[in-house]
Amino acid sequence: MALATGPAAGGERTANMWWNFSTFGGDIAFFSLGLAISSVYTVLPLFVLHLTPDNLAVAAIPAIRSLGLFGPQLLAAPWVERLRHAKPFIMVATIFERVPYLVLALGALLLAADHPGWLLALFYAMLFIALFAGGITYPAWLDMIARAIPGRWLGRFMGLWTGMGNFLGIGGAAIATAILARASWPGSFALCFTLTGAAMAVSFVLLALGREPERLAVRMPTAKARERATARLGARELVALVRGDAALPRLLAGNALVGISTMAAALFAVAAKRQGGLSDADVGAQTTLLFAATTAGYFIWGAVGDRFGHRAIYAWGSLCAAASALLALGAHGFGAYAAVFLLLGLNVAAVNLAGFTLITEYGPLERRPTYIALASVAYAPFVIGAPILGGFLADRFGYAPVFVLSALAAVAATWAFLLWVPAPPHAAR
Repeated sequence: MALATGPAAGGERTANMWWNFSTFGGDIAFFSLGLAISSVYTVLPLFVLHLTPDNLAVAAIPAIRSLGLFGPQLLAAPWVERLRHAKPFIMVATIFERVPYLVLALGALLLAADHPGWLLALFYAMLFIALFAGGITYPAWLDMIARAIPGRWLGRFMGLWTGMGNFLGIGGAAIATAILARASWPGSFALCFTLTGAAMAVSFVLLALGREPERLAVRMPTAKARERATARLGARELVALVRGDAALPRLLAGNALVGISTMAAALFAVAAKRQGGLSDADVGAQTTLLFAATTAGYFIWGAVGDRFGHRAIYAWGSLCAAASALLALGAHGFGAYAAVFLLLGLNVAAVNLAGFTLITEYGPLERRPTYIALASVAYAPFVIGAPILGGFLADRFGYAPVFVLSALAAVAATWAFLLWVPAPPHAAR
């Protein structure tokens, strides 16, 4: 591949930095608000629980979510590397991230009473479509953000605006709790999905208002490379990329341990209802606590990452995951599960934020979309497989083995990011 450098965009990025700080940040905040209203940890598991009592069906939610998000990224990355401006592509693809929630709202009203099986199939299909669109856009979107926001501000930018999204999400979660407590099935969930779609429509407008800097370096294909399919990376190139970067395999291994540690999170809400003595409304109230902790976590971890490095965020976040899983072993009642969900919130914030920021500090700038996609795809089998394995184990042996395995993986991830994964070579560039 030949490297063609575009005109310097440093002045453009500086001039537009605060505009982009607000518009791209507002997009993150309102998109996060939408996800908070239809939380993947509480509202979506309860929705499935109304359609089937199968633990595996509930555990499939994060698996399908991860498959959709991580699966297509390597398809998009090499093409994105050849674009000077990726925003037009992002704006088209991201429509399909948002519309499925409105389809689900309508489907819940039309199918819940007489065709619950069809509704369950529609739910999985819409969830997959929404996350597949997110996966296609993710390498381009994160590369655009890394170009629009200077590296020394990236942690605080992500922390502030994801934190603001979760701050809004606290109110959204409280609304969802009130809806679940006062409205009847299936209208309660249809309203939650509708409000999610509305919040995502606002985020779409803010994303459209952002100003994308031109890429400093664009990977232009040679004549030989153009003969190959332009929307894929060959296996040999990926193997060479991993072998040629001594830090990358360890980072991927650490990410794998983080993925395994998510095994317990998908089952906390169901365990709280089935053996913890909580009602639907109580579980909905835990959403508020979850997003309060996640909000605080984003503000804390963003500053910690910019000051001490983003590896530290993964380490401390994994420690929170271990503590939440161990507490869930004996949790009963609202207060005990409040501690579980508070620690889970800190873990979710750490994993999400470090997932955004840490990978942008590895590899050359012109390969950043591929590094982003590779890290996500390598993470996918573990974050997909762990919840499925957790659901299988929970159906046969109960929740305790799932929580223990999750805690062990989280402890191993803490050790890895503290002592084994190398520091990124291009921090805060």
